[in-house]
Amino acid sequence: MQQAKLEAQQRNTFGKQSARDLRKEGGVPAVLYGRAQDTLAIQVNARTFKQFLRTYGENVIINMEVEAGDPETVIIKDIQRHPVDKQTLLHADFIRISLDEPVTSAVPVVIVGNPPGVQQGGVLEIPLRQVSLHCLPMQMPNDITIDVSQLEIGDSISVRDLTLAEEIDILDEPERPIAMVSQPRIQLEDELAEGEEGEGVEEDAAEEPTEPEVISRRRDDDDE
Repeated sequence: MQQAKLEAQQRNTFGKQSARDLRKEGGVPAVLYGRAQDTLAIQVNARTFKQFLRTYGENVIINMEVEAGDPETVIIKDIQRHPVDKQTLLHADFIRISLDEPVTSAVPVVIVGNPPGVQQGGVLEIPLRQVSLHCLPMQMPNDITIDVSQLEIGDSISVRDLTLAEEIDILDEPERPIAMVSQPRIQLEDELAEGEEGEGVEEDAAEEPTEPEVISRRRDDDDE
């Protein structure tokens, strides 16, 4: 996991209206807590924090300086964004950590490669965008690269297929799919519809009563 520096200021005003005013002034309200220390209300510059996230992402060890205090080792626990405008940061949670103690973090999945199944008309689906890991902070990867260049239609990559260092524990269920190539929905629906029609014809044929065959004889034959 990378390390980076971020400056913050202590916040002395609270409440929803105060938070709105702070955002209008170009700040992001936040809190810093953890390691049996007091929770500290802080704020970071919105423009600086956005640039920080573009450069390092959310999975990074931060040396945070709160005004004139000593730097603290923290990580981002949560970021609240505007439900429509994802670029608008509403609030951030930072948690203190020790480099000698394991932490749990959601590590983003990066998909690379062009699946042959997609070239054949399949659809690439990525149901799991983050994987939860537990390890020492310096062992935590910034992201996990998944190569899908071998996936045919019907193939998938699950959590159990990940290869990470022995010191890293994966917390997600092994059978959870990360990426898969599925059949086009329209094609799948057509195949299901054709199957249902075929079954209906067979059922009708089976249920239709069979008339006994009647062999008529000519009157001449009866007279003989």
